[in-house]
Amino acid sequence: MLNLFKKKEKKVVLYKPIPGKVMDIDEVPDEVFSQKYLGDGLAVMPDEDIILAPCDGTVLHLANSFHAVAVGTAEGLEVLIHIGLDTVLLKGKGFTAFVKNGDPVKKGDKLVTFDRDYIEAQGKSLITPVVITNMAEKVKSITKRKESSDILMEVYLK
Repeated sequence: MLNLFKKKEKKVVLYKPIPGKVMDIDEVPDEVFSQKYLGDGLAVMPDEDIILAPCDGTVLHLANSFHAVAVGTAEGLEVLIHIGLDTVLLKGKGFTAFVKNGDPVKKGDKLVTFDRDYIEAQGKSLITPVVITNMAEKVKSITKRKESSDILMEVYLK
C-alpha cells in the first residue's frame, strides 16, 4: 500500500556501443579516463569497427576528427564515447561519421566507423571509454555490467 506513494526511481539504460571485452574505467591506460576526470563509466576493447548509439537521444557533440561522439538523453544524461586513446592525433584519418551535431538517434543507430588496422598501425590503442560526463549534476548511482550482456550500465538519476 505504501509503495503507491513511493517515488519511482528514474534510470537510463546504456547499451554497449560496440561488441567487445568490457573493462573498468580505472584500467584504461590514460589518466584522463582512469582518474575519471571526464566522468565515470566503463571501456570496451572493440571486436568490431562500428560505434552504435548506446541509447535514444541527440548527438550533443561530434569531434571534428570523428574520434569522439557525445549523446544526450531526454533525461539530460551526457554520454561520451571516445574511440581509442590519443586518436585525436590522427586528425580524422581512419574515421567516418554517419551523424552530425544535433541529430536525433535511436539505440543501435550507426554513429561512426573506424579503420582498426590503420589506428593500430599508427600505434594507437583501440580501447573505447564510455563515460558519463555530467555525473555530479545528474547521477545518483551506476550499476556497471562487465559480463557479456548487451547492457553496459544502468544509470540511476538524481
